[in-house]
Amino acid sequence: MKRVCFLAVIVAICSLASAQMALGKATGPDVAKRSVVFVSSTTIEPEDLLHPVVHKGLGPGLVFDRKGHVLVQMSTISDPHSIECSIQSKGYWPAMLIGSDPVTGIGVLQIKAPEKVLASLSPVPQGVNKRPGFGDHIYIIGVNPDGSPSIVPGTVSAPVCPVGLRGRNIEKLIQTDIFVHRGLDGAPAFYKSGRFIGMAMRIGEEPPPNVGYVLPASMVKWIAQSIIENGTVVRAYLGAKVVGVDKVLARLLDLPADKGALVVEVEPGSPASRAGLRGCSRHLRLGNRVYPMGGDLIVAVDRIPIDSDQTLDAVLNQKGPGAQILISFYRDGRLKRVKAVLGKR
Repeated sequence: MKRVCFLAVIVAICSLASAQMALGKATGPDVAKRSVVFVSSTTIEPEDLLHPVVHKGLGPGLVFDRKGHVLVQMSTISDPHSIECSIQSKGYWPAMLIGSDPVTGIGVLQIKAPEKVLASLSPVPQGVNKRPGFGDHIYIIGVNPDGSPSIVPGTVSAPVCPVGLRGRNIEKLIQTDIFVHRGLDGAPAFYKSGRFIGMAMRIGEEPPPNVGYVLPASMVKWIAQSIIENGTVVRAYLGAKVVGVDKVLARLLDLPADKGALVVEVEPGSPASRAGLRGCSRHLRLGNRVYPMGGDLIVAVDRIPIDSDQTLDAVLNQKGPGAQILISFYRDGRLKRVKAVLGKR
């Protein structure tokens, strides 16, 4: 039978006479909580008229701008039939799901309310933030099972941590010692001062304790803007499977550069194939490990240094589909350059 879904977005906003004065006096968590959105969804399955089955979901979100865009983790939303927003002291307003990113699971909601209501929202600051360092103190604002806010403190355990997710390399996640339970999935992370760091991500069904990941603020902003403009995230496509190269691997394989992205395989008919890039032609076996050899070593794109596969992925996405790029790479010890036009997927 048809399921009826209700999604209520409860935006917790402090009523203050002067925002500027409040920012000066409030603590970091107080400032940060103004940008936090609490998302609740209720799915009613009428298996019979007298005993319907009710499923409830609860999770955090983030106010992105005063146009009513709110970022959520799609695990909070299950087949929404109707979406409703309850803004503190502003009543209930309808909302719609604009789109989502299938890789990170980030979705964007659009609150349908008058400009006066939207103007009362407190978007997360979108300025340039420095990347957290090892041992930096942070906190994540999520939701407890009873619906109350949950402020979880912790520290950064690895400022740069590449993680594979749904077949893609996620560019340089921030690793923390905060366990990301379901109530923290998609929750915003902040410095103690209240500055935005990124969004917490729950990796896997049973993530290890004392380990959590945060998607950097720069990537969150890029994903949100892409969804707002396109309804989804459009990622650039080169069609070359690569592995990152460091000094140890470079010495082992006798490569001409100690950093880069080694092309392992080129997809037929892809932009990489049309540009003439080559994958590995042989392999080196040492003990239980097999290393690819003979492929092109990409060291720059449009003169931007490439020091890993994650960096290559990030640079290509910044360029975007349809962009013509200049790839600098080593082949048989000689530096070469070719042009390629990026596709999309």
